[in-house]
Amino acid sequence: MGLLETIDEHLAGLTDALSAVEPETVSGPDAAAVVERAVRIERLGASARTRFARRVTQTGAYEQRGHKHAAGWLAEQSGESVGQALGVLKTAAQLSEAPVVDDAFKDGRLSLSQAKVAADAGALDPSSQQHLVGVAVTGSLKDLKAEASRIKRKRFGENWVRQREASVYRRRYCRIWSGTEGGVRLDAWLPTVEGARVKAALELAADKVFDEARGAGLRDRPDAYLADALVRVVTGEAPAPAQVAVRVDAGALRRGHIDGDEVCEIPGVGPIPVAVAKDLLGDSVFHAVITDGVDVKAVTSAKRTIPTALRRALSERDGTCAVPGCNATLRLQIDHCWDFAKDGPTKLANLQRLCPPHHAMKTRRGFRLVGPPNARRWVGPD
Repeated sequence: MGLLETIDEHLAGLTDALSAVEPETVSGPDAAAVVERAVRIERLGASARTRFARRVTQTGAYEQRGHKHAAGWLAEQSGESVGQALGVLKTAAQLSEAPVVDDAFKDGRLSLSQAKVAADAGALDPSSQQHLVGVAVTGSLKDLKAEASRIKRKRFGENWVRQREASVYRRRYCRIWSGTEGGVRLDAWLPTVEGARVKAALELAADKVFDEARGAGLRDRPDAYLADALVRVVTGEAPAPAQVAVRVDAGALRRGHIDGDEVCEIPGVGPIPVAVAKDLLGDSVFHAVITDGVDVKAVTSAKRTIPTALRRALSERDGTCAVPGCNATLRLQIDHCWDFAKDGPTKLANLQRLCPPHHAMKTRRGFRLVGPPNARRWVGPD
């Protein structure tokens, strides 16, 4: 049986199996299991589309179907825009230069979004491909993008960061318009430092909005709390300015540029030039987490109270909820991995930040995080 016949046979089987059962007729656990398998099928489909589209481009087979370029043919097949099709073809070309990423994409370990990010950076630095795949499999897409950005900076140098920031500054904007469904809409693009200030101020104000809502017995979405926080910040009703962490290696500060695996970035936001980091050290809104300054790994306490240096180190390490795939940033709670009441030490290796829902699942339902910070897994009580 040939390739096309095999694919057609499996497609027919899948179609029959999935169309014969309504979601309402299966249990919750079975529905979750179907979704997990559907994600794998979707990834395999995206992989086949991307990799074989590369072959269509190479052979010019799209012309036999009446199209003058491959992107137009692919857009028609997928029902997406030509711009999206061009993105897929670009990823296909990069995957040819990133074989380790290509293999992970081929067998369904990576989604198309993950493959795009990993192939883009992996094609620049082949030695990083296995590491990028590991980050993609164990972390969130946000973690993968951050790691890819560090690899690009290492490859292109300090000037790349300066040029990128200068480009964003030139194109910065804030647009306000009336929505077709009523109300007012906003969209903005800011340079990294200014964006970090706004982000920190909004999240601090949103924490207060959250506390007030819970005190009144109300519950709402995190983005709704951020909307309320935006109004408070803009109208001057927000609390004192929020602090922003800057993570930078001491060696980079001394020489004025990063070297090797050093970093200079605002966690959860993105990289900044070392010169900008130096300027920010005198700003009361910013504080630095310097790798060979205070040895935060040695900061411990016999009490449940978290020392300031340890709290800052934890906030820098866990910029979002520590559960893989959860990008929550509001109301993060500091949690002892090994419970303090059972003699769990108050030190960085035994601490993590969790969003309220995940903290409740850990406390009341027996879920837990296992593994080191760069390879955590969220496992259930079973």
